[in-house]
Amino acid sequence: MRNLNKEYLKILFIFLVFFCFCGLSTEKMSSYEQVDPSSFPDKGRVILVYDGDAVRVKFNDGQEWRVRLIGVIAPEIGDARADVEFKAQMSKRFTFFHLYRKKIRLTYESNLFDNYGGVLAYIWTDEKELFNKFIINEGFASAYLNFRFSYREDFKEAQSEAHNLEKGYWKKGEYTRIQVEEVNNFMGQLVSVEFKCTSVRLKGKLYYLNSSEGEFSAIIPKKNLSLFPLPQFYKGKVLAVTGFLEEYKGKPQVMVFTPAQIKEEEN
Repeated sequence: MRNLNKEYLKILFIFLVFFCFCGLSTEKMSSYEQVDPSSFPDKGRVILVYDGDAVRVKFNDGQEWRVRLIGVIAPEIGDARADVEFKAQMSKRFTFFHLYRKKIRLTYESNLFDNYGGVLAYIWTDEKELFNKFIINEGFASAYLNFRFSYREDFKEAQSEAHNLEKGYWKKGEYTRIQVEEVNNFMGQLVSVEFKCTSVRLKGKLYYLNSSEGEFSAIIPKKNLSLFPLPQFYKGKVLAVTGFLEEYKGKPQVMVFTPAQIKEEEN
């Protein structure tokens, strides 16, 4: 009987904890819903990029919030399908290239928060460009049209244009092939860079496959290394690396997440 009482009390305790948690969560969401978008801060800086359609913003008043782009949906990072993972990573690189550490302005719809307590917003850059539409128009994300919002028709049209013109990762067939000497002319684009890998270097959590003159690097995160041959395998070989061309401290680079991004060429 005593054991039954203990089991009963244990089950009762679990239920009490569960309902308290639900009550707190509901109360928290309720407080979110009470916020007037017109009183919410509208200027800040992007300090982290989660993926193509979500960033973290530090507002000018010191608050930090996860911000989701209204009307935009990007592939999920971590997908087991190589082609989907490639698109997800390229979408993230695009957002990183254009928004990371940049000052932005935000505008909102009447629903300020999503179901997870994140802020829903339109992001405007210093160039007065609506980034939500820009990433769709350039082919690095899709328009999320399952609900009504102010720029719905504009986003729908931008998606149609990106598909028709095969922009970004909607490209059919091979991406534009460029030589390593041309990289500065294609910054911010999804291309295949041909170069001879003359050195391989580990720096922190990244492996660098470097060109002969050091003007370009293909970078493999150490955590992805199990998917690839040993980095030294690439040394001395001519490679065509496909990815989003960006720069770090003035040096052009492509982040490599899947083996399909590296193609070995004949010398």
